[in-house]
Amino acid sequence: MTIIKKIFIATLCVISIGLTGCNDNNFLKEDPETTYTLENAFNTSAQVDANVTNLYVHIRYWFQNNYFMKGLGSDLLDQPQWRAAGNGYSNFTKWSSSYGDTQGIYNAFYQLVAYSNTTLYGANLKTIKWSDESQRLYDIAQAQFFRGLAYLTLGELFGGVPLVDQVYTTPKYDFQRASREDTYKFAIADLEAALTGMPDYPSEAGRVAKGATYHYLAEVYLALATIMNNDQTMLNKSIGYATSAMQLHSLMTTRFGTRAIVNGGTALNGIAAYVPDGDVFFDLFQRGNLDYSEGNKEALWTLENDYQVYKIYGGNQVLAYPREFAPVLRNVTWKSEYKTSANSSPWPGDISAYVGGRGVSSVAPTQYAITGVWSGDYATDIRNSAVNIRRDLKCTDKTSTYYGQVVTKSMVDATTLDRFYPIWTKFSPLDDWGYEDLADGGNRSNMYRDEYACRLAETYLLRAEAYMRLGDNDKAAADINVLRNRAQCTYLVKNTDVNISLILDERARELFGEERRWCTLLRMGGTVAAEQINAHAYYVVDYPSNTGISGWNLFPIPQSAIDSNTGAVLEQNPGWGS
Repeated sequence: MTIIKKIFIATLCVISIGLTGCNDNNFLKEDPETTYTLENAFNTSAQVDANVTNLYVHIRYWFQNNYFMKGLGSDLLDQPQWRAAGNGYSNFTKWSSSYGDTQGIYNAFYQLVAYSNTTLYGANLKTIKWSDESQRLYDIAQAQFFRGLAYLTLGELFGGVPLVDQVYTTPKYDFQRASREDTYKFAIADLEAALTGMPDYPSEAGRVAKGATYHYLAEVYLALATIMNNDQTMLNKSIGYATSAMQLHSLMTTRFGTRAIVNGGTALNGIAAYVPDGDVFFDLFQRGNLDYSEGNKEALWTLENDYQVYKIYGGNQVLAYPREFAPVLRNVTWKSEYKTSANSSPWPGDISAYVGGRGVSSVAPTQYAITGVWSGDYATDIRNSAVNIRRDLKCTDKTSTYYGQVVTKSMVDATTLDRFYPIWTKFSPLDDWGYEDLADGGNRSNMYRDEYACRLAETYLLRAEAYMRLGDNDKAAADINVLRNRAQCTYLVKNTDVNISLILDERARELFGEERRWCTLLRMGGTVAAEQINAHAYYVVDYPSNTGISGWNLFPIPQSAIDSNTGAVLEQNPGWGS
């Protein structure tokens, strides 16, 4: 078990703006008799390492378990109507400067800043002895990386924000917003400084290294260029850093890993299950395949999940996608010709085994994700294959006369049509091999594979966007077609196809459920988010009584932050009141 996985066992000492204590002998138990101050909190290098660990623990939830970050309410995802009763995320009438989801992200990334500042403070103390100077430099680099990532994210979502580069031991009430440009430049300074102490590749599974740092530098320079009217110098910086990531890493283009079938059907690693329609995109999301150390050269940074750790200690090192993202077919109303009697369904039992999880349908894809990005020339694509997006499901209730037959959307009565939608295999395993906990009473609600924070496919799309903004659509199309060739698409894009809409479509095809979609949309600036969301968001399109985006292109600064900053005015973003 890697150190990164082991550290999820412990509840770590939280040493930030407010300092608390914990028992040195048992990280699971607080010691109320111990109080740390900034002066005595750090006595050993191991305590600094523990703070670095806490950076990973903190960000993992917001990248992995917070579905709002992945695009709830955007053009890609929302709560289905039957769950939300018309009150889903893209019902923007309920958004305000006190909206809980945007406020939660703002607070979380400032907490990441606080953890980073505290780590940097400890790592630079002269009183601490280090057995290995390179480890100290790596701890500093990781803290700089996470602070840079925090300000990149805050800048994309909220615009210019207060810049905090130190630990405050007394309350401060007079923060002032920096410009969006300066916020991005602060992130750049941190990420570039982080390169000094970064190894080329992760020192162990789950750690960041140069590849991920280059990736986010490409993103932040692209973001900065965009608000500077596509500044050529900044765009070339973005392209240069993306290229650097590509020089260290490469796309996976042939089948690999734990479910790959070679030599006429002999499975690798002794796994007997045969996946007849598997492909390299399928392999990217199979348990045991995601880490660089597992042979995945595309992985830039992964978030570690381990069933044995979860089994003993709980926590959130679990992917609940099979439960949250899978449709509920147990309660649909079938058209009359498919009922076994006037009031019953032909398959009243649990058919979720084929769906991939015991779904509760908390999150549903929009029609844009289901059909829009796959229409016309874009239909033939292994990312859209039956093994990667399961649209036609089979009845697995052996008591039904329809057992083994394909269940299609056309069989569902309109009254419950929104309960029936496809499931992406990256969210729910194709078969029981993907569920480690079945022998312990699991019910296909959770899976425990690792998760991508970023992979090289997204780097290609960042570089394509930078080329497009630079006016070089030939190179932009070439980068997009690297992914489309890997996806065995019959249609390769032309330079005349390249625009923001195409790039957003391609990101949806490649990175659905992976990218920080809200960051992407708001980073692009102008009316991009409004146009994309108002054209495709679930409640805006299907329930037009709910308003779309109007008058804003950034999340609101939380009202709580404004109200508590009594020593200076913290300006609100346009469209959210004073």
